[in-house]
Amino acid sequence: MQHRPLAAAAAAAVVVLAATGCNLLTPQATTIEYDPSDGVSGSTGTVEWHNALLIGDPDGDTLNLLVTFTNPGEATFVEVRVDDEAEEVRVGQGTTTFGFPDGEQLLFEVGEIEFGGLRNVSFQADGAEPTGVGVPVHSTEFPDYADFGPAQ
Repeated sequence: MQHRPLAAAAAAAVVVLAATGCNLLTPQATTIEYDPSDGVSGSTGTVEWHNALLIGDPDGDTLNLLVTFTNPGEATFVEVRVDDEAEEVRVGQGTTTFGFPDGEQLLFEVGEIEFGGLRNVSFQADGAEPTGVGVPVHSTEFPDYADFGPAQ
């Protein structure tokens, strides 16, 4: 007679393990970091960059880098390099954006542009190791990017 409660408890334990056991082997998807937009993100030293992407005109040879920097410390400079072209930009404490129509643009003359691919971009804050990343290249032919092309 005492075997019934023991069997019921064992069956309940099997059901609970079967229903929740997959979490023991599978990583939880909400803990995996990713970029939820078209651009890429990363960091160099204490400065982080977010949603970096390059926008160009189909008949041009210049790309505009859209990027947002966050800097928790004092103002610093970040060298941004696309191919052989480099720009040094001042990144203040807090949030600094570049490339948007109502602000300062980061323009890089690169010659031939391959839309839909990735272009190597390097970011380097004061004294930190440069961080290179493949940044997506988009055309102003797409309505979402029409206003973000290089303004010269």
